[in-house]
Amino acid sequence: MMARRLMTLSLFCLLLTPLRAQNISHEFVAKGIEAFYNADFEESMRILQHTILNEPLGDEEQYYSYLYVAFCHIRLGSDSTVVRLYFQRAITILPDMELDPMRIPPDLYDAFVAVKKSLLGTLIVHSDPLDAIAMLIEPSTSKVDRKSTPAVFRNLLDSSYQVMVTKDGYDAFAADIIVRAGAMDTLNVVLLKKEKSFLARYWPYGVGAIAATAAIFAITAGGDEGPPSQPPTTLPVPPARP
Repeated sequence: MMARRLMTLSLFCLLLTPLRAQNISHEFVAKGIEAFYNADFEESMRILQHTILNEPLGDEEQYYSYLYVAFCHIRLGSDSTVVRLYFQRAITILPDMELDPMRIPPDLYDAFVAVKKSLLGTLIVHSDPLDAIAMLIEPSTSKVDRKSTPAVFRNLLDSSYQVMVTKDGYDAFAADIIVRAGAMDTLNVVLLKKEKSFLARYWPYGVGAIAATAAIFAITAGGDEGPPSQPPTTLPVPPARP
């Protein structure tokens, strides 16, 4: 009996470790999660739901509040639709947040991952040439994510995004795309080399042509003029006779 209590206490301390690592400092959120690990699921749900409705919470605190309300519903045998709703609210707040499978009970972790996979999509961007910069822009928040191609953007909510691909010496590519929930989409982009302007294209030849033309003009102009003209010689008038 004593050994079982010690094992339960050790497991409880282990499961509380991620809360400290995630800096869950809000008193009521911490109490609600503590009640969950004490197997008081109804009390945990009551505390967390009240906190969600009445307390100003940061994104991470909201995330864990919705997450553990979903966990409580699973332990109480609630309808899967309700569980999915709370998971969805948590995922929408912080879609990139990952859970540690060593800290969360396996059945709860698997339930969460299954919902997350069904809600989020992945976009892979390939480019020709490689090593271009792919930028994914979320219009609603103006959040920009940059990666070198081939680029993999994960944990994307089902929504419309703007994609821009750039590389020095090539024309930029831009397009609007829709990321589908639960899907992995691929975008193949072929970048076109920039066309040089007329002046840039012919400038090296133009300089030589201008110089040659100037030289020819100087030679021609000099030949037409000939040597400098001399004033006509005036013969002396013979002296008058007496």
